[in-house]
Amino acid sequence: MKRVFGVLGLTLCATMASAATNTVENKVGTLLLEGSSGTDYSQFGVGIGIKPENNRPGFGGLYYEQIELEHGIGADIKLLGFRGFSVEGSSDDPRGADITMGLSQTESGDYKRTGLSAKATIFMPVMKDITWYIGGDIRPTFLSVDWDNDVLTELGLKVGIDWRVVKNIGVFGHYYHESIVSDDFDERRLGNGVVAGVNLVW
Repeated sequence: MKRVFGVLGLTLCATMASAATNTVENKVGTLLLEGSSGTDYSQFGVGIGIKPENNRPGFGGLYYEQIELEHGIGADIKLLGFRGFSVEGSSDDPRGADITMGLSQTESGDYKRTGLSAKATIFMPVMKDITWYIGGDIRPTFLSVDWDNDVLTELGLKVGIDWRVVKNIGVFGHYYHESIVSDDFDERRLGNGVVAGVNLVW
């Protein structure tokens, strides 16, 4: 069973890496800063890379993120990888996407996992400069260096709203749910609640 999930996970990672590379098309050097906080949750991210020349909201490049969850015994999640996003698509297809793939590390009490992870978020237009989004984050143990036979994967889910105050500054809010899923599909909740934050590209 884990071998099947492993093949699927590697295929997903390769597909997302290709999609992330194509998310931002034109090259202008830029810096990304992102921060959010909420119920038992704090997050900070920084990236360096490129953005679209036409000033469409977007970014592609190297990205570092740290998340602290204070639910129960607490958890720290760190990520270093490649992130590509465009909140707005073309006029023919107004949907956007946010894709991140890299190495992550999770620590929670005696539990520790270090390995590949992948995130994907889809943005759908509500009205001008406002989109709603839904996304997921998967961090499987079968793609980790410290394999845990009792754990299948870590899973993060979110759904929320993004408002582009100006093209390169976004304010967002979402509901999140972070958990560890065992081999028998029991769930250990790392945290859940409402988050608000800001995203800045320049």
